Amino acid sequence: MKQYLFLTILTLTIFSCKETNQQNKQIIQGDIYIKLIDFQSIIYNLPDEELKKFKEGITNPNQNNYSDSEKKSSEYFKILIEHDLFGKPFFKLKTKSEKIINVYTTENEYLKLKKELKDLDRDKQKITVQFEGNKISNGIFDADKIFDQAIYETKKIISIKKTQGKTYWDK
Repeated sequence: MKQYLFLTILTLTIFSCKETNQQNKQIIQGDIYIKLIDFQSIIYNLPDEELKKFKEGITNPNQNNYSDSEKKSSEYFKILIEHDLFGKPFFKLKTKSEKIINVYTTENEYLKLKKELKDLDRDKQKITVQFEGNKISNGIFDADKIFDQAIYETKKIISIKKTQGKTYWDK
């Protein structure tokens, strides 16, 4: 009887965990947003050795001599490290609610989008992306609005459509 009760509780626990994971997934759609000078994208292109040094600086427990902006950037990148997103490709979307979000993904999923971005005429075309993913964080509030964008993770881009329109962008 005890074994039956234990198995029932274990099974319910497993299914409730899976269900909770599925409940966190959302379908999000938005238009590609291009930031011409983006501090976050610099990290994606760093060589492995430089990436390692950068990561060590972020996780350095002694940040007393860091400026406020360095502390905020460290907080942001710590979130990425905690969720194994640091150094992964990402793109920005402007959602229907006019919010800009950062979407981190796998290399294979990003390649699908990269093909469409290659010949994009930002004055005449826009790219709409729909993905299934999880919200990781609301971002880190900062006055410069560099790190205040929500962070999402996706392993599956559902659709990518290039249509007539204007691409949202900023310097």
